[in-house]
Amino acid sequence: MTKQDRINKWEVKIGKIVLHYKKLTASCDACFDAGVLDVDGNLYTAIWTMFDNMLDMIDHNDWISWYVFENDCGVMKMEAGHNGKLSKITTPKQLAKLIVDGENCNTNQPTQ
Repeated sequence: MTKQDRINKWEVKIGKIVLHYKKLTASCDACFDAGVLDVDGNLYTAIWTMFDNMLDMIDHNDWISWYVFENDCGVMKMEAGHNGKLSKITTPKQLAKLIVDGENCNTNQPTQ
């Protein structure tokens, strides 16, 4: 598999994760507004525990978690990179490239 193939594969995965994260968030918000969901309740806990566990299975270096939760799916326009080379990460494609670039890097952890 070429580097571009790996980037494309990650971009699709990240795009799906972001789509479903936004749907889950919107659904939970609507339920909060209707008064049928409690942030301390079992359903809310189950939803977000399952989402976090899914991320843990595929996001071994916490890039996707960082992108979704800290960088607000790119809205915050935060910078990240490897070995001190930072760039703004605003799209799933940029994150995918960063993940693939880090596959053979000494440090894969987000650098801000």
